[in-house]
Amino acid sequence: MNEGIGRKNAEKMKQPLISAGGIATSQSPAFTLPMRYMLLGIVGFGLFAIDLVTQAHTLAVGSPGLPALVALTHLLVLGSLLSFVIGAVYQLSTVAFLVPVRVVPLAKVNFWLYLVSFIGLWVTMQNWIQFGFILFGSLMVLAVSLYSLIILWSLATTKVRGAMTWFIASAHIYLLLAITFALLLAFADGGIAPVLVPLIDRLVATHILFAVGGFFTFLIIGFSFKLLPMFTLSHGFSTWREQVTHGCMHAGIWLIVAGLWIVVPELTWLGVVFGLIGFVNHMLYLRGIFQKRMRKRIELPMKSVFASIGFGVLGFILLFVQLVWIRQRAVLETFVLFYLLGFITLTVMSFSFKIVPFLIWSERYGSRIGKEKVPLMGELLPLARTRKVYGGYITGVLVTSLSLAWRFVPLVQVGSVLTALSLLIYCIELVYVIRPKQVAVELRHKWQD
Repeated sequence: MNEGIGRKNAEKMKQPLISAGGIATSQSPAFTLPMRYMLLGIVGFGLFAIDLVTQAHTLAVGSPGLPALVALTHLLVLGSLLSFVIGAVYQLSTVAFLVPVRVVPLAKVNFWLYLVSFIGLWVTMQNWIQFGFILFGSLMVLAVSLYSLIILWSLATTKVRGAMTWFIASAHIYLLLAITFALLLAFADGGIAPVLVPLIDRLVATHILFAVGGFFTFLIIGFSFKLLPMFTLSHGFSTWREQVTHGCMHAGIWLIVAGLWIVVPELTWLGVVFGLIGFVNHMLYLRGIFQKRMRKRIELPMKSVFASIGFGVLGFILLFVQLVWIRQRAVLETFVLFYLLGFITLTVMSFSFKIVPFLIWSERYGSRIGKEKVPLMGELLPLARTRKVYGGYITGVLVTSLSLAWRFVPLVQVGSVLTALSLLIYCIELVYVIRPKQVAVELRHKWQD
């Protein structure tokens, strides 16, 4: 009966049937494709945690334009978040949109281009090498463009329509826009286009907006339409808020862009208000999903996803207050850090605690069901063990962000240590599930699949 209700809702929304059956289909790519990106992301989180502690004092007293802090930020965004997200999207898009990933061989080769360009760009940012910005910046733009175009090409063949498709497609268009502005910044920093130097502040702001507010935000919201109902066994919830959120978030981004480039602060303020309305509306939408769930107990990662949306709402409120009344650069920098760590990173961590164990379980034990005794999926990573990760991480992010706004160095350092320790425990938990030595054997055997 419940499956029938879910099927009717799926047909009404023109979306695939949501079930608890998992996050893989016969059209899913080879295990090697998503796992390589995810492993890189996990390594990136570990390196970011170490570098965060090392740079805590500089973070508290220095300008965000310092090479060490630019490198730290991009270690989080490119080395951790984007890398992990690319792997997750390659896996989830086949389930959410019922289409295979196009040109998988190109996607596999593109991993190496992404890896080389990231390492080169990270070293370049730490040492501020002009030639490196041009070379590795261009290579990174190529790698990210190939990924975006592969996903957009794959989405073009789907018969799934609705807000989820709009959000995921929009996210990748914003990613293309973000790397376009990143390339302009690379040309400015590399000395090729000195005419762009006076525009650097606006280029940076627009680049951050398209990457963080556009790509990551739209991607998270879009896939939450699939993942939250699946992991909570929720059916029969209202979906009208999806369109409202979509419209508000787009309006918010383009009003902020207009305000930045024609220098009309009121447009920027209005854009932030639309973004805030979109977040509040999405939070109410998620509450509706939880209320219609069949699973009695909400697992901790799903509670954390809901909490991360709350951080997003709080972040937009703080941003509005900063733009209208406070107008201090330190507070604006705090918002970016708080949004990256409190909303985006927390959401990625939460979903990864569900996605990674499933991928590993499916690869290692899925074909052995009924033939021999296999562990339950929940035995790979008991979710109760993630409680210490969330407690320390959320506390660390709040302490770091609040103390950073007032440039209180000791608490910035304390908060950074708490955040870093939690991230390292998070990495250890996933490594325990993945068992890299075993994965290395699996990757070697299946890389040619």
